[in-house]
Amino acid sequence: MKRRHFLQAAGALYLAQASRYGQVLAQSSSRKLAFLVGINSYLETSNSFGVRQDNHRGLSPLTGCETDVQLQRELLIHRFGFKPSDIKILINQDATRSNILQTFEAHLIQQARPGDIVVFHFSGHGSRLFDSDAITSDQANSAFVPARADYRNADQSVDDIMGKTLFLLMSALKTENVTAVLDCCYSGGGTRGSERVRADASHALYQPSADEIAYQKNWMKKLGISSQELRDRRKAGTAKGIVLAAATANQIAKESDVADVSSGLFTYCLTQYLWETTSSLTDAEAMITRSLLTATGFQEPVFDSKPEVKTQPIYFTSPVNQAAQAVVRSIQRNQATLWLGGLDKKTLEAFGSESQFSTLEGTATATITQRKGLIATATLTGNLVPGALLKETSRVISKTTKLRIGLDSSLGNQAPQGQGSRIEFIPARPDGSYPQSVHYILSRVTAQTTSAPRNSIALFSPSLELLPDSFGHPGESLSKAIVRLTPKFQGLFAAHLIRQTLNPNSSKLKLEVSLYPQSQPGQIIAKASTYRNLPTPSQPIPARTPCQLQITNRDRVPLYLLIALISPNGRFSIIFPNDYIRESLSGEVSAQANRLIPDPSESFRIAPPAAGRGEALIVASRNPLTRTYQQMRTLAEESNRTPVTIADQRGIDAIDNLLSDLDRQPESSFYKVSSDDVAVLSLSFEII
Repeated sequence: MKRRHFLQAAGALYLAQASRYGQVLAQSSSRKLAFLVGINSYLETSNSFGVRQDNHRGLSPLTGCETDVQLQRELLIHRFGFKPSDIKILINQDATRSNILQTFEAHLIQQARPGDIVVFHFSGHGSRLFDSDAITSDQANSAFVPARADYRNADQSVDDIMGKTLFLLMSALKTENVTAVLDCCYSGGGTRGSERVRADASHALYQPSADEIAYQKNWMKKLGISSQELRDRRKAGTAKGIVLAAATANQIAKESDVADVSSGLFTYCLTQYLWETTSSLTDAEAMITRSLLTATGFQEPVFDSKPEVKTQPIYFTSPVNQAAQAVVRSIQRNQATLWLGGLDKKTLEAFGSESQFSTLEGTATATITQRKGLIATATLTGNLVPGALLKETSRVISKTTKLRIGLDSSLGNQAPQGQGSRIEFIPARPDGSYPQSVHYILSRVTAQTTSAPRNSIALFSPSLELLPDSFGHPGESLSKAIVRLTPKFQGLFAAHLIRQTLNPNSSKLKLEVSLYPQSQPGQIIAKASTYRNLPTPSQPIPARTPCQLQITNRDRVPLYLLIALISPNGRFSIIFPNDYIRESLSGEVSAQANRLIPDPSESFRIAPPAAGRGEALIVASRNPLTRTYQQMRTLAEESNRTPVTIADQRGIDAIDNLLSDLDRQPESSFYKVSSDDVAVLSLSFEII
C-alpha cells in the first residue's frame, strides 16, 4: 500500500494547503503545546468491569511506551524549549478513551492559537476498525487502542479511537503547525523473539463503538461538514501539519530492550536524531528510515506531508538549544542525575561507570558512577546547574563484555556446553521472554521456510530474522550446533565490540566516508561523517559489484585506520589494512587528504558476495594502531590470506588490541575511548 493511502486510511494526514505555509515556522512568541500518551499495562483490565473473559482481544503487555513519553518530554523541554507546564501526559490506566479525547480538546484545541506549535504523541497498541465511509477498498480505518480496551463490548464493538476521529480533532485546531507521532502498528501482534509488537494479535477488523460514531458526528456538526465532505477532505488530504508513523499499514512496529532500556524503536530513533540535528524533514526521513531498517530489517516509517513542507523542521520550530547527548536533571552537592536520551541506543552499554560528559562549552564535567536505563548518577567537577546540556567526552568498554545469545524454548532444557569466556547463553523464560536483553537468538526452525529446513538449529536476530548460512541439518543437537556456530559467534562478538565505540555525533575528528561502485565514483551507495546536518544517501548495490571506499580526513593530523566489513551472514573481515607483505604497513590517511580503499593500483577488491544487509565499520584514531597492525600481520601470515576473517580467539585478541590502541591508558578493567582522539563510523547498505 502506498504511504499516502496508508495515512489516508489512518485518517491522520494533517496536511495544509500550500498557501498556508508562508508563515509556517513559529515565531519566538508562539506557545508550544504537547500531549503525550503512552500505554504499557493493557492486561490490567479485569472482570470487575463487567466483561466476559472470552471477549479478550489478545493485547499483550508492552514495556516501552512510558519510556517513549519520557523521551519525547525531555527532548521537547531541553532541545525545543517547551515549558513543562505546557506538556500534558497520560500514562497506562489513566489513558482511557474518554481521558484522551477530553485532554486533547482541553489542552490542545481550546488553547492553541494561530501560529502555535502542537505535538501529539501516542505509543501503544494499534488496530483496524470497520469504516462505512472508508476511502480505501478494504473498508478499514486504522486506530489506536486506549487503556481499559482489552475486551470487546457486549455488541462486539471496541472502544478504540479511529484515525477519522483524530482527523476531526486535528481539523479543529486553530494552528497549522501540527506534528503527530504514532508509534503503534496495524497488523501482527504479540512477542516476536526478544522484541514486542504493538498491535492487536487477533488480526480482526472490529466494529467501532456507538460512542465513537456519536463523537465523530458531534465534531462534524461543530465543524459544519457533512459525511461526504469529511470523506472528500480525508481523500484529498487537506488537513493540517505532518504525521510521523512508525510503520506502514501492512507492517508491524516494534519495541525492544537494549542496555536495560525498553522503548519503541521508532520513537528512540526519532528523538535521538532530533537531539543531534533538526535538518529538513526530507533528511530526517532518510536518516531515521535507514536506522530503523538496520535495526529491524523491514520496519519502514512513514513521513507524510506536502512537498513544500519537506524543507521544514519536524516540529515546525528550530531548537532553542544546541545539540547534546545528555542533560542534567537534578543536583545535590557534587552529585547529579543525568538523562541520557540523546545517546545512540546501540552504544548505551558503553556508558557505565567512568564514562564522562562535559558541558557544551567544556567548562565542567560529569563522570558517571552508575547507570540504569537512561538515567545515570554522576560526580561533578566545575559548576553545573539543572537543565545543563552535556556532550560525550569519553566512554568505557568493559574487558568482560560478552555477546549474549538467547536460547529459544524450542531447544528444550539442554544445557549448552563449551561456551567461551566472551559468549554467554541465556535460556528463555517459560513465556518465551528473556531475563535480560540478548544480541542474537539460537532457535530451532519451527516452520518450513525456503531459507532453512524445519527442525534445524539456526541463529536469528532479536526480532527472529534468520541470519543467512547459520542453519545446520534437521535434528542437530544443541552442542553440535554451538561448535558449528562458534566461528560465527566470534565474528559477531568482534562486530559488537567495535559497535560499542560508534561515535559519529560526538567525535571531535573531522572524518567523512563514502562507498560507491568502483566503476561509478559519482554514484554514492552510502555515506557517513562526523559532521552535523550532512545528508546521508543510501541505495542498494547488486551482489559482487566491486566497490570502493573514499576516506576524507579534514583533520590537521594523520589518522590511522582499521576498516571491517560485515556480510549479511555475519562474517566479519578486516579489509584494511590489507597489504601485510610490505615491511612498513601503511594504514593511515594524511591530514587534509583523501584515501581510496582499495587503491586503484591494488589487485584487492571489495565485492559483497551475497544479498542482504551489509555493514562497514570504519575506525580512525589520531594515535598509531601499533599493536593492532602487528596482530593483523601475524594473523595474515598464519592464514596466508587476506582479508583477515575474525573467527577464533586470536581474532578476538586482535580486536582487544584495537581497543588497547584506542585507549592508551594504564591497565584497568575497561577500555576508555576518548571522542577527542577517535572516530568510529558505520556504513549500512543493502545488497541485492
